[in-house]
Amino acid sequence: CRKHKLSLGEAALRCEAELLGVSEKEADALMQRRLDVMLCSVGAGFKRNDGLRLLTPTARGIYKHSLSAKALGPGAPLKAAARALAAMQENSAGGLVCAAPTAGSAGVMPGVLLTLHEDLGHNTDALRKALWAAGGVGWCFASVATFAAEVGGCQVEVGIAGAMAAAALVESAGGTPEAALDAAAMSLQNVMGLVCDPVQGFVELPCHSRNAAAAAAAFTAADMILGGWRNLVPFDETAKAVLAVGHMLPRELRSTALGGLAACPSACALCPRECDGGKRA
Repeated sequence: CRKHKLSLGEAALRCEAELLGVSEKEADALMQRRLDVMLCSVGAGFKRNDGLRLLTPTARGIYKHSLSAKALGPGAPLKAAARALAAMQENSAGGLVCAAPTAGSAGVMPGVLLTLHEDLGHNTDALRKALWAAGGVGWCFASVATFAAEVGGCQVEVGIAGAMAAAALVESAGGTPEAALDAAAMSLQNVMGLVCDPVQGFVELPCHSRNAAAAAAAFTAADMILGGWRNLVPFDETAKAVLAVGHMLPRELRSTALGGLAACPSACALCPRECDGGKRA
């Protein structure tokens, strides 16, 4: 980025175009398709009243709460959390989502991007640029680690999704590539060791709430870096540490539903509802 005087998003776009052997315009059009799916997944999720196995759809109510005077933390983070939750409702009900980087973390980026658009006034061109920055972080992470919770726990799914979102936010604010990567590193450092413990084996509890929390926390990480917080352990070192920690986790905490919340008596006693066969509202 320094050599070519590019932002992180601009560099990621150029890199992807070269890897695919297409023009930057063509690569950007492919990214627009993914952005469209992300934003639509939030709207579709807000409309859902059923389709989940364990949870009851609550994203619409939480978003309504974010607009009320009763909200303890109103503003962009809470709205992003509600939107992330909506996208995950669409995911769990069998609707169309964009893995970012996985289906289990598909709510974070849509929640953040739609908040940038609807509440902070960023147009679709700016959203794509932010999404490219997020993709650059994901690509760097994948080059040294993994997105499989079966290998690294939830830190490599929702955790890296939050890091990607933090970088996207810094990009959207005009921050430097270094700042974007520092925000990503800080976000990852805050969830290092996060286990994957899906209750009853479904990607609902605690997956939905973790997506919401990561979307909200991305704003904190981005703002802290932009406000002067010094990240002393760079992103690439953090990514390697995340992978090392993942290898230390016992198998019970890596997507087997044998430990963590999944092993709690209340979780084991839950009776899943019949799904709707993937039908959309």
